[in-house]
Amino acid sequence: MRISILLIMILLSSCTYNDIVPVCEPDDQIFSDLVQPIIEANCIGCHNEFSGRTAILTTYDGVIDAVNNHSLKHQVMNSQMPPYGSSPLSVSEINIIGNWIACE
Repeated sequence: MRISILLIMILLSSCTYNDIVPVCEPDDQIFSDLVQPIIEANCIGCHNEFSGRTAILTTYDGVIDAVNNHSLKHQVMNSQMPPYGSSPLSVSEINIIGNWIACE
């Protein structure tokens, strides 16, 4: 019995967080069909190659970079982007982006 408990403890302690929680990659087809039109209409006017901003949202890879390195999900879900003075995203648009990032 003690050996079984010891073995279980060793197995559990050898796992890392990423081993337990699967990492998702947002679907590129959903991006093309649903997310990209929202970003084109609301974001790339400011987040393009010529803007000097760190988040460039003109391509799938650029949006993924913004998700991973520039807190895109947090800023969209908390209505920080688009910024005050711009037309806000609808609840539906926010949900589409949030669900896509979460791979739902």
